[in-house]
Amino acid sequence: MLSQNSSKGNLRNPAMHVVVIFYNVGGYHAARLRAAYTLCQTKGWSLSAVQVTDNTQERPWGDLEQEITFPLKTLLPVATTSASVDRSPWSTVAASLLTPCLDALQPDVVAIPGWGFPVSRTAVSWCQRHQVPAILMSESKWDDEKRQWWKEKLKSWLYARKYGAALVGGELHRDYLAKLGFPGDRIFLGYNAVDNDYFTARAEVARQDPVAARLRNPSIPLRPYFIVVTRLLERKNVYCFVEAFAAYRQQVGDEQGWDLVICGSGAEEPSIRKIILEKELNNCVHLPGFITYQAIGDWFGLANAFVHPALVEQWGLVVNEACAAGLPILCSRTVGAGYELVSEGHNGLLFDPESRQDMTRALLAMHQLDSDSRTKMGQLSQIIVANYSPNQFADGLLKAIDAALIAKKK
Repeated sequence: MLSQNSSKGNLRNPAMHVVVIFYNVGGYHAARLRAAYTLCQTKGWSLSAVQVTDNTQERPWGDLEQEITFPLKTLLPVATTSASVDRSPWSTVAASLLTPCLDALQPDVVAIPGWGFPVSRTAVSWCQRHQVPAILMSESKWDDEKRQWWKEKLKSWLYARKYGAALVGGELHRDYLAKLGFPGDRIFLGYNAVDNDYFTARAEVARQDPVAARLRNPSIPLRPYFIVVTRLLERKNVYCFVEAFAAYRQQVGDEQGWDLVICGSGAEEPSIRKIILEKELNNCVHLPGFITYQAIGDWFGLANAFVHPALVEQWGLVVNEACAAGLPILCSRTVGAGYELVSEGHNGLLFDPESRQDMTRALLAMHQLDSDSRTKMGQLSQIIVANYSPNQFADGLLKAIDAALIAKKK
């Protein structure tokens, strides 16, 4: 049975209805959706967003009411859903609710995050039944995990071929999809974007008035500091990075050494606190916990440099944030964003996350730069990340839609 609106699904009809699905619409996603909504309006199209849940413990975004300027449906609202119901990305309850949601929305095209989650698979199945093009939104890359050829072949047959086009984060993600047999002319860039202007403006406000920034956030150190913003999980590699930081402090001395701010929370926090005490770093390493979307600009603005030490990271949108805030970047070579947002020796440095010595080397190299050099690095970060903006997401999404509609006709 065809969707009620399936006859509209062609390039010439101005009345397209685009539905974009995310697990949780936070600050990143809201910025992308606002840009896409605005661009759709210029074409006479409508756009609706669907999310599994409106809040998560992992990323409590804070009040985003002003950020949501587009139609948004929530499958499992926190306010009206029992706490015992699974609201994770693997929720089969959410998947069961998606079908009637899409039936009600009657989209002409659906943009779907990945293929591994129940919600993703339900969305693709709905699109196939109703002959509606599906757009894959992906940030998977080849080195995210150990790959086995037969599993990759299975992914290609079971999942990738069901999508009409794809919107990916960067070149590494495009390459991975191409290896799965996805047509290269139907893969577009722009998926991984944040509200660059927001982070640029918030960081600049803090730099212009550091006293006011510290009044808003009394935990911000008075001394120069490196900043890490991440969840405290084993794969984020913060424990090992603290060891590298201890070696850096030993070499430069307590008087000259910068502090370290680690924003975030997670299962590794007790271990990290323990190593801080063991290394006698409690006076120079600060753990303020999770910092809200509304406050993080102050912390970025007063930092000297940003560090992302993860062992494995498909992209790492916090690198976009730090670049937009005008910071020099120290980044693990395994972080997807580092491949595209860090120009070695120009706006930052890359390091091997499995080598404490290499992480220490990067810290020392950044410490040894003068203030003007670091400022120029931060300015270059802003220039580089300008190519990864919500407008690029919107443009890439519409190009993917056009490509999927053309492919559907063939």
